[in-house]
Amino acid sequence: MTEAPETIPAAMRLLKAVAGELRDLASDTAKFGESLSGQQSVSATHGSIMLLQQFDLFAQSLDAHASLIDKLSECLHKDHIDETDLDNLLDHVPFFGVRKRLTAVVSGNNGELYLDESENDYLF
Repeated sequence: MTEAPETIPAAMRLLKAVAGELRDLASDTAKFGESLSGQQSVSATHGSIMLLQQFDLFAQSLDAHASLIDKLSECLHKDHIDETDLDNLLDHVPFFGVRKRLTAVVSGNNGELYLDESENDYLF
């Protein structure tokens, strides 16, 4: 096996740190959504319920991205990532539209074909 450039360990540490930041953001987002749901000013209207569900979706998405980054970092540690590794990483992305966009990027497509906002499985 060839020796990894000295920047690979730094990149792995950076990926792990970014994953941790995303998890913290997911936790804070979930707490914020929970605090909103306890407010008397937030009524049980359809719009309020949808907004609270989007907070939950956003927190889940952040956590899923953190997991993807962690797994990518582990693959980098092996100093080799093949197509099967990438496919396995992408299979763990829980949101269909996001998974399609990331798969397109890995395949060399910039993802523009998959930026269909009608696929409402992701907050943004």
